[in-house]
Amino acid sequence: MSAIQPLDSIIIGSIILVLALSPLARGAVDVTSICIIVIFTITSFLLFLIRLTLKENQEIKLSGLELPLLSLFLLGTISSFFSIYPAQSRRELGFFFCCLLFFFIVQNLFSDRKRIYLLSLTIIITGITLSILGLFCYAIFMGTPSWEPSLSSTYVNRNHFAGYLELCLPLSLGMVEYITDKGKKVLLIYGIILMVISLLLSLSRGGWIGGSLSLFFMAFLAKKRGLLSRRIWIVSVVGFILFLTSVLGLNSIAERISTFENIFKDPVNFDTRVKVWKGTLEIIQKNPFSGTGIGTFAYAFPSHRPLGVTQRYLYAHNDFLHFTSEMGIFFLPLFLWLLFSGLRIGTNTFFKTKSRLKRGVSLGCSMGILALSIHSIFDFNLHIPANLLLFFTFLGMIGAIRK
Repeated sequence: MSAIQPLDSIIIGSIILVLALSPLARGAVDVTSICIIVIFTITSFLLFLIRLTLKENQEIKLSGLELPLLSLFLLGTISSFFSIYPAQSRRELGFFFCCLLFFFIVQNLFSDRKRIYLLSLTIIITGITLSILGLFCYAIFMGTPSWEPSLSSTYVNRNHFAGYLELCLPLSLGMVEYITDKGKKVLLIYGIILMVISLLLSLSRGGWIGGSLSLFFMAFLAKKRGLLSRRIWIVSVVGFILFLTSVLGLNSIAERISTFENIFKDPVNFDTRVKVWKGTLEIIQKNPFSGTGIGTFAYAFPSHRPLGVTQRYLYAHNDFLHFTSEMGIFFLPLFLWLLFSGLRIGTNTFFKTKSRLKRGVSLGCSMGILALSIHSIFDFNLHIPANLLLFFTFLGMIGAIRK
């Protein structure tokens, strides 16, 4: 037993370190960051295997999410045999496997109250830290030549920063019910307000849509569970409207919202993107079952690029179409299977458990993966390593607290 405790500390520390630092390192989009994530994950998994051999009667925790995840990995493996760029497919498949290991470790080592609380707190603090950094830079550079109206914090792209906040916000709101200390609760609510402001200032329309819908469903489920009275519901809605009204006085946000009514007339935001989607559909039609190989969209798209699209597109700006073009038409039903399984397990836990911590975490994680999935219809958040890793972490947390 004495040998297991240090192993647990090392593994848990590694997981928390990766989750805290990957979004701070520009979303971990560079090769160095990805290599570090892979090294830490594989090392943690090997230590976990050693832990299994040392502890007698150690059971491996299964949640039911393993089958759709392994099916997706198998589909990616099959597509790599037909890849137009095998080396790139192997690299992409390797990181996918790394995310599976991450999910497995989280599901098996973060099932007790202290660990799930520590992991949740790490994610929330990271989201608040990113928001503070973003707001600080936004205020410092406002009015200078280097200032941009949108807020992206440490991320390269504001949409992907918004994607990370979409994951953090529901979990943060879920933890409000669990934390009873008034001082900590005030700090948490203050952090949530900072994240909401940062999400608004990101000017990410996909982020606004995904975040708003997930929070609406979260409030609906909380009211159905009896956690929100009608009075609190009305006060929350009125307060949110008043908050939005005050924030919308900022020209950048008001102008961005006004583009919703002109979205179909804006050639940059709609017409070009639709052309890219049409080109992606051509790739799917040409390779319906095998795809072009996981990770090869950037190499397959140029030969299917429609007239009027002059830029080189590395992503389809729709993760569902993107992955389908690479892995074949079976990707969509398998991913939806994974998504609905995660939502079903998470919401069932929310309605059945008596633990306030499990209730808040299960609902927060479920609504987080829902928000990112909705946003991924318009963007490529599932291609950002830090966001994808947190997506798999949420699935692992849902599986960990299932029983």
